[in-house]
Amino acid sequence: MDPEIIYHVQPGPYWNWKVAVDLFLGGAGVGAFLFSVALSELWGRRYRRIPQTAAMLAPVLVGVGVLFLMLKLGRPTALFQTFINFAPTSPLWWGGIFQTVFLAGAVWYALRWRDTEPDEGRRRLGLALTPIALIVGAYHGLLLAVVTARPLWNTGPTVIAALLSFAATGIAGVMLTHLVRMKLAGRLDQAEHLGNFLDDMIPVRNVLVATLVLQLGTFFLWWLSLFFGSLQDRLALDAANAAFGPMFWGIGIGIGLVLPLVLGAYVVWKGEASNRRLQVLMIGFTSVTILLGGFVFRLAVLLGGQVSPAIPALF
Repeated sequence: MDPEIIYHVQPGPYWNWKVAVDLFLGGAGVGAFLFSVALSELWGRRYRRIPQTAAMLAPVLVGVGVLFLMLKLGRPTALFQTFINFAPTSPLWWGGIFQTVFLAGAVWYALRWRDTEPDEGRRRLGLALTPIALIVGAYHGLLLAVVTARPLWNTGPTVIAALLSFAATGIAGVMLTHLVRMKLAGRLDQAEHLGNFLDDMIPVRNVLVATLVLQLGTFFLWWLSLFFGSLQDRLALDAANAAFGPMFWGIGIGIGLVLPLVLGAYVVWKGEASNRRLQVLMIGFTSVTILLGGFVFRLAVLLGGQVSPAIPALF
């Protein structure tokens, strides 16, 4: 009897939206944690409640992202094999180790923020976890870039754009969560408290604007590296644009980057001090657009990189 070989082929992309959720939430969680540490370290007592919000949000985002990744893998218990199989050349191994350590440390750091008063132990913990957070953020950026068979992913600007996206979405997630927290506590109706909060937002806004502008520039360099790259690069770019171009350029770039910058410039032009309610509305709305654009960017790049390019004709 002749042997029979049966192949089970998964329909569609191997890495689907669940992986995009992990990359998005994991990166935003790292961004939120670093935002908390930076505010506490650079401005001290000027910021207390916002770093508290960021610290509490960080482990939630990272934890939910890991959950989606395990659901995608289909065998959650296989995660424990990461700790017994030594593979230092694998980004997945580094990610599994450091992400677990960071998640545990981020939970501890968040618990230390139950009191907003200065805490030297909390400060030292945040500084100790910062390099681990940077490694986890780099892991989320490098996870796709190390796949050499996918030209759309295997570029330097893709990694930089991912890291900048983590910073932007982390800050946006914290600001949106903090506005909800202020609304529930009734602090948005207190004119003095609201004025102080919005004044404190000026440095944060400037950092966020710089991040968005740098991200736009990085996307341009990413496009140039593919458009003027090898034939394989150009074919991969054309295939991704044909399949997910409107999603990437319309939502990821247009709504996620350009629209927040335009709306922010409009609020400054109208006069921030005389339009407090408009300023609050724009903080909330632009935070939503940045988060939406950040997720769609991750999803479009993830799916677009798996589109099979057209086979070039010889004649």
